[in-house]
Amino acid sequence: MNAMFHYSKSRLIGISDGVFAVVLTIMVLDIKSPVSTARGPMIDLIKHLLIYFISFGIVSEYWVYHQELLSGIKRTTPLLTITNIYYLVFISLTPFATGWLNDAFMERMPSMAYSVVIILVNFTQAVMFHEVVDIGEEDGMKMTAHDREEYLASEVMLGISVIYLVFAYFTPKYFLIVIWIGLALRTIVTHVARAINRIQTRKTNK
Repeated sequence: MNAMFHYSKSRLIGISDGVFAVVLTIMVLDIKSPVSTARGPMIDLIKHLLIYFISFGIVSEYWVYHQELLSGIKRTTPLLTITNIYYLVFISLTPFATGWLNDAFMERMPSMAYSVVIILVNFTQAVMFHEVVDIGEEDGMKMTAHDREEYLASEVMLGISVIYLVFAYFTPKYFLIVIWIGLALRTIVTHVARAINRIQTRKTNK
């Protein structure tokens, strides 16, 4: 007999997409029009745009992982729902961290705050990966090569975000460069893992 009351996967995805949409939208509001076309205001504008593009890329990447994470399972659980709520809480702090970084560019405290937000998001994301794997195994699902790639990527993202914090503390003036390198490394790790899996699959099929 089906329970009358249960946790809804569609509602979970709905509120998650709503939070992501709001976060991605409001970050652009922190970019102010330059007061003049002089060199100083234009440099500030370029700086704000750079920080915005990086933050937009990070949050967009989180959305991609999130929609893949929840696409395969047929149900959710109280634990996954609660973890997802905390995940969204930390995601919603991204505009605050981005705004602070805009106002105090290359300073230690805003760089560290930005790093801590990313660490918290990556940590809750890694926890959700564990919980989704448990749900899938309970329902008789097995991890595919693609699933293992995504699982590995979530662990790599958590490790890289800790490196962000170290650089934010010791060399905040290079913080954005390290963030950009981290985004590139995530992409490289994913593509390398997929290439290795394709080679292994071809060897198995021969």
